[in-house]
Amino acid sequence: MEINIIGGGWVTAKNHGRMRDGARPVLTAGAPVLPSVEDIFSHPPARYRRFDAYTRLGCAAISLALQDAGLAHADRERPVGIVVSSVYECFEVDLAYYETAGEDGGMFASPNLFSYTLPGIVTGEAAIHFKLTGPTFTVGDSIPGRGYPALATSVDVIRTGTCETMVSGWLDSPGDRLETRVRGVDRIRGAIFLVLSSGCKNNVLTQLRIKDSDLVTASGAKLRSALDLFE
Repeated sequence: MEINIIGGGWVTAKNHGRMRDGARPVLTAGAPVLPSVEDIFSHPPARYRRFDAYTRLGCAAISLALQDAGLAHADRERPVGIVVSSVYECFEVDLAYYETAGEDGGMFASPNLFSYTLPGIVTGEAAIHFKLTGPTFTVGDSIPGRGYPALATSVDVIRTGTCETMVSGWLDSPGDRLETRVRGVDRIRGAIFLVLSSGCKNNVLTQLRIKDSDLVTASGAKLRSALDLFE
């Protein structure tokens, strides 16, 4: 089975861009630099400026990927799903929330922070804004293989026939609290998303194939991470 890659977008500490422009995401330590709202959205989500860093970063990269695939605008709901894989998920917001909840028996616990203590919030916000009605997942990731779990899960969803198109990728946002509390925390942060489709045959950028239960790139190499699709 062949899966077409019809779009891609990313935001990292080094750069941001779209796959169709011929650039490549560069991963370096540091906080991702978000492009301006005007560069990301024709109209931003209503709550965009209130989003935590994890949700804002994810929605920005998802928007760039959908722009690249020509799917950023829709007049009606579409059966497109989203899968996010993350090493640290929204743990930074969890820590920030519990700091507010630790005083006076939780009297000053922040309701705004609480709403972002679930890693699936980013998929929900993106799905609502872009009118996507397919399945959404957040799965664990590994540092060497950033994005691979999301891509593999998305391919499984497409193979079941649940929907033909999935937005899939890696997301990890800045985490000063996490880095000061946990030893050995990797400092690479950013988001890389790709749009996978079994149905769309136009404007294909590259392909994924399934071979002996492995995912392989158009060059025949075994897929290890989302970065491998930017060869």
